[in-house]
Amino acid sequence: MARLNAGIDALTARDIKRPQTADVANLHREFASHPARGITPARMAEILISAEQGDIIAQYELFEDMEERDAHIFAEMSKRRRAVSGLPWSVEPPSNPSAREKRAAQQLHQLLQSLPDFDEMLFDITDAIGKGFSCLEFDGWERTDGVWLPKAVIHRPQTWFKLPRAFKQEIRLRDHSADGAPLQPLGWITHTHKAKSGYIERSGLFRVLVWPYLFKVYSVGDLQEFLEIYGIPMRIGKYPSGTGEPEKATLLRALLSIGRNAAGIIPDGMTIDFEEAAKGDPQAFELMIDWAERSVSKAILGATLTSQADRGSNTNALGNVHNDVRIDLRD
Repeated sequence: MARLNAGIDALTARDIKRPQTADVANLHREFASHPARGITPARMAEILISAEQGDIIAQYELFEDMEERDAHIFAEMSKRRRAVSGLPWSVEPPSNPSAREKRAAQQLHQLLQSLPDFDEMLFDITDAIGKGFSCLEFDGWERTDGVWLPKAVIHRPQTWFKLPRAFKQEIRLRDHSADGAPLQPLGWITHTHKAKSGYIERSGLFRVLVWPYLFKVYSVGDLQEFLEIYGIPMRIGKYPSGTGEPEKATLLRALLSIGRNAAGIIPDGMTIDFEEAAKGDPQAFELMIDWAERSVSKAILGATLTSQADRGSNTNALGNVHNDVRIDLRD
């Protein structure tokens, strides 16, 4: 604790009282562009390649959209993140500690427990599991009973940062410079998590999930179109030759109204014929959606039976085995 206080005392009052992001006001005024809206395979590939070339904003906005729009991804990521954030924790002194070091560890443990948002902080730091890194900023410091304590700890979105490549890749705050500003000492908690080897922008778990997510989006859209016409008889309107455009428009509105309301009116002399109802099997769409969700579960939890039942399987026994796999991932 003495070392922490000495380090903070060495900083200027301005560094202590204001978070670093207070000097980059434009970040607070940015709004997401939601690249998942109308996403296509070509656009998806473009976003991923741009991230590899240094422009990570669209990629991390896409990751946010995926977690918000896909309930299955949200549920599976929540399982993994909350399993970690719910683990017991402690502050341990170094090997062969002195009495002073033991006392400092106990004091720090008590101080961390006293922070009002400490549980939320543990959860926010696990955002790195899906995105490769997570940054929490101390919203200024204040001195209480001779001890410096953070006023608050705030999660900052990944789009606020740059990941310039060098001998050792560094997380930098995105300001108006080319490579970004180094993170202020004693101003941040950063955590990196490698779901796969590689640079930080390619190591997040969501890089693996983007393609199952995209295929599911297309399959859900196709299924929605299928359900709109499935079981509904084809309606054909007939009008006499020489009918004007206003009358044709009236007939078309009647056709559409009958499809939804089972009632409508048409001018005299026009007819509506009902053909055989549309036929089809939605199983192909369901299989694709099921494949995508199973792929997501395997990537996040290492198994599928902790999230959904496999057809024709002893789900109780296999679920227990797969739950052990999930616990291994947590530990």
